[in-house]
Amino acid sequence: MKIKILIIIGCAFVISSCKKVLDVEPLDKVKEDIIWSTKANAETFIYGTYGIMDVYRSGPGPDTRTSNILATDGNARNAFTVFSESLTNSYDINDHGDNKIFDNFNNWAEIRRCNLIIKKVGESTGITDSDKKLLIAEGKFLRAMSYFGVARKTGRIVWIDNVLTESDDFKLPTVATPIESYNYIIKDLEDAVADLPTTKIAGRANKYVAAAFLTEACLQALAYKNYPAAASVNSADPLLEKIITNAQLVIGGGYALETDYEGMFNETKSTSAEIIFGIYKKAIDNIVQNTPMQNAFPNISNDKVKKFDGGPLFSKPVAFELWPEYFPSQNLADDYLVIDKADPTQVLPWNQTSQYLAAVDEGVNVRAPYARRGFPDDKVPSGGDEVVVKQGRIKAGSLEDLWTLTNVNRDARWKSSIVSDSSRFANELFTTNTKGNANRWISVYGGDWGSTVTNMYFRKGMYTNVAPSYLNSVKTDYHYVCMRLARVYLNLAEAYLLKGDLANALTNLNKTRVMHGALPASAAGNLADGWKDYKRERRVELTEENDFYYSLLRWGRYGGNANDGLASGGTIANLTEPIRVLDISKDRKSFAIVTGSFNFGYNQRRFDASRRYLFPIPQGFIDNNPKFGPQNPGW
Repeated sequence: MKIKILIIIGCAFVISSCKKVLDVEPLDKVKEDIIWSTKANAETFIYGTYGIMDVYRSGPGPDTRTSNILATDGNARNAFTVFSESLTNSYDINDHGDNKIFDNFNNWAEIRRCNLIIKKVGESTGITDSDKKLLIAEGKFLRAMSYFGVARKTGRIVWIDNVLTESDDFKLPTVATPIESYNYIIKDLEDAVADLPTTKIAGRANKYVAAAFLTEACLQALAYKNYPAAASVNSADPLLEKIITNAQLVIGGGYALETDYEGMFNETKSTSAEIIFGIYKKAIDNIVQNTPMQNAFPNISNDKVKKFDGGPLFSKPVAFELWPEYFPSQNLADDYLVIDKADPTQVLPWNQTSQYLAAVDEGVNVRAPYARRGFPDDKVPSGGDEVVVKQGRIKAGSLEDLWTLTNVNRDARWKSSIVSDSSRFANELFTTNTKGNANRWISVYGGDWGSTVTNMYFRKGMYTNVAPSYLNSVKTDYHYVCMRLARVYLNLAEAYLLKGDLANALTNLNKTRVMHGALPASAAGNLADGWKDYKRERRVELTEENDFYYSLLRWGRYGGNANDGLASGGTIANLTEPIRVLDISKDRKSFAIVTGSFNFGYNQRRFDASRRYLFPIPQGFIDNNPKFGPQNPGW
């Protein structure tokens, strides 16, 4: 009996002890008053709100909807619904095809966090007035950036500038027009520019970060000012002065164009003085699979190469073990210009230079039926439903070959951005000519999965120190470039073009063309040619930087010289032109540029100008709350 009593007493003690230990407030949460009691604690909450910026990260993103990229698998599927016009008003479009990135119409959780920052910091008794000013400005910057991600897609936002409570009416309306959205965004960014510090901390906003993004928000606002009516940009529009003033603020803010263009996108210059805002991931909590590298390079082995008479073999039996999904198109490649040998003041597409015209006979057929083994060295394969756009062979006696024509004196960003035939990367020689070790024929028409579908790979954004190999599970640092000085110069150039000031536009677009491209300065003699040079410059300078798709829409809205002479709101050639691929023979003397259906019907490319300048507000939201209507035109 004594033993039993002791057991009962012991159990009672344990139960009593458990109650005392467990009957407390949740230990995994911090009281609200503590969060806003000091600047340091408030900053912890603010840091946790920077996921808003993920929508602006570099990588393939919305470029997959343009003719810059030919994709496969998931990247292609996400883009296909857009460029094939098969999407419906039920879609809530995500620019990155990644459900971890929230850039959709329903951004209200993000906005609540921003409004909490603004409200609670303002009410805090433990944060100094000077610190309140900075932190509230940061909250406004983040709110603006959340709304900007929505506005450039759906046009209209649900503007919320206070912390809603249970007693509030949650069925709020959207603003009436896109320009109303942009007016709110621009005001928040102007407040941020006024009150944010000039201190530069990687991955955190400052005065110049806000000013840089403000220049781009103003450009978008100009394009959608009268939507859905035609745009009509007045050279005296105050938005143009905002762009110029804020761009000059950034340019004078201590940033500098980087001489090592490739390094800005790998580990060597990840904190370059040119990068205004980046997102930084550390290897302790990041692997290759969580970066764009996972889908940029091949899954290829020497065994695969041998099956196709390919060569040379890689130094490792399995050189790369990734999941390739997106590749540069020949359409993009053709905009990396070449200096003409006969007239070095001229820069032209590689197949329009004097050296090309003198060396190539375009009147010969260089194609032969595709065969895995024993394919002739002087031919390129033909297969499937591909159609020849252009073909040719180097003339007898010429000292040129396809490598010299496509590499010598070419825009310096070519080799920094793209791995093509005979490029070296990660101590490996890539040969993407027919019968090379990494060409497209390894993976098309009955081939083995894992190689490019365009005979090229993106070098831009590939770290060079991934060890021991490029495998999905390998830990790695990685950073995304969201805004940099080159982009600000180009925004400024666009503002001057819209003002009709060709001289200042050329001054600013030539900043990147000369520094990063190592090309002669543009000497365009009129606004039409100035726009052509500018659009090409922006395309190659900012490829894979979450820019080109929205720039195309913006230029289409401007119309005129900005969109091939078409009226505002017309079709956009880039979004409908067929994707092209370049094949080069083993001996590098024959080539064919072809187009076809490729993967996922990539040439079922349509652009319905009556609706595609904005995506739909998801109809389910409107059905639940009619105040979100009306639906965007055409949807």
